[in-house]
Amino acid sequence: MKKKQRISDLFYDNRFLLVFSVVVAAAFWLFATVELGVETEENVTKTVDLSAAFEQVEDNLNLHAFGVENEIEVEITVSGKKYIVNSDAVVNDIEVLVDTSNITSAGNGTLYFNVNSKDDNLVYDVIDISPDKMNIYFDYYGEKDLVIEPEIEFNGVPAQDGYIIGEYFLPDESSRVKVTGPASEVNKISRVVARARVNGNLKENKNVDAELVALTESGEIVQNNIDFGKQSKTVKVTLPVYKIATLPLSCKFANSPLNYVVNMPFNVEVSPLQALVGVPEKKLEGMSTLDIKTIDFSALNKGVNVFTVNATDVENVEFLDDTQVFTVTVTVNDVISETFQAPKNIEYMNVPEGVNAETDISLIQLDFTDITVIGPEASVNSLDYEKLTLSADLSNIVKDTKGDFTVPVALMYDDCWIYGEYTAEITII
Repeated sequence: MKKKQRISDLFYDNRFLLVFSVVVAAAFWLFATVELGVETEENVTKTVDLSAAFEQVEDNLNLHAFGVENEIEVEITVSGKKYIVNSDAVVNDIEVLVDTSNITSAGNGTLYFNVNSKDDNLVYDVIDISPDKMNIYFDYYGEKDLVIEPEIEFNGVPAQDGYIIGEYFLPDESSRVKVTGPASEVNKISRVVARARVNGNLKENKNVDAELVALTESGEIVQNNIDFGKQSKTVKVTLPVYKIATLPLSCKFANSPLNYVVNMPFNVEVSPLQALVGVPEKKLEGMSTLDIKTIDFSALNKGVNVFTVNATDVENVEFLDDTQVFTVTVTVNDVISETFQAPKNIEYMNVPEGVNAETDISLIQLDFTDITVIGPEASVNSLDYEKLTLSADLSNIVKDTKGDFTVPVALMYDDCWIYGEYTAEITII
């Protein structure tokens, strides 16, 4: 009986393998010529860099593009042999050219996108590009540096009974803003406000996030392509809350002679005597009077000295009555005034950290040759010129700094002082 042949046995037959290979090769060839060789369409996505086009417009017309990113994606439809349009070669070959010839003046302009082939030997047709153009606003660059004005609205009453909201403020580094954008828009801006709505009935300070808004003089919002030059359009605004109190008014003195630090021998009058004020509650604790001015002894001459103080110059205080200007009168009696040659001895006070007063500081010159000394007659007449010492105050010099500085100078004595302003030129090495 004849043995039955299995299909798997055929692959051990060289003649069968030869015929099978020819058939398979013919099939692949037929697929390649029929399937891959057919005409077809394919969509290609390209990222277009617009920065070069923007630079060209800026160089030619000094116009800037506003309200648009530097890149845009376009979709290109190409037609050709399937094995061509399906390959990466087409993606790499296509370049998109940006036509800026339509941009001639400020305003809305149109960029046109054109497709170009880098390889003339790669045959395919461009059917469509979408989008094929882009509308962009061009304008001259404008900027303004403005103070930020807090503009706060409250839900309900702002503060609890017995308290008042003081003048809002921002940290110094955030109190100004540089507004930039199209010149036609920036020129409309009159001010920048920081707006927030806050729950009221406050009893203590509150920090709030307020949104920056650019406004025209009439109060209309300007927002088209406006940039505030900050990472965020919000800023921190502090709402100070003050406790209401009636306090006697007083003043204090700086650079007093040693004998007058505790006991002031001269008559001091403040008018009016008291005021209705709002003061931070912690500051109010233990406060018996409100100092409205610090008077340097160098400003005191013999006789009557009158100083004017504006309510707005007193920090961290809200004056709640009608008085906005105060006077401080200091009557200096039982003293004489004499002129002396400037002493040679000088000491340095409030030396900044990192500076050695003996080795790091040199006196360049005193900006004066004579001093006017005021004090009790016996003390002035007994002054020993050789022992007189001037003190130069370095408190306004930042630590670890070097260079030349102008510093204020005072007289170091028990009950005498120099009248007027005196300065010295020093160098810190």
